[in-house]
Amino acid sequence: MAKSMTVAALTHDLVRKRSIVTVIWDDDAEKRVALPVPFGCDLNSVRAEAEKAVRELSSEMATIAVNAPQ
Repeated sequence: MAKSMTVAALTHDLVRKRSIVTVIWDDDAEKRVALPVPFGCDLNSVRAEAEKAVRELSSEMATIAVNAPQ
């Protein structure tokens, strides 16, 4: 199980006014997730914002139901 992730990309959608950070598991580059961060997030704060987004996702995923396709 990975103990760390690395920020791989930070993109800004100027039309929709949103920013997305992509993080990759350090022990498995095939595992990656893209998460919203505050619009205009800069490189100085991207690590902290990515960590916050990952923690929020983790909390949400802990109780989410997984449905099979209908």
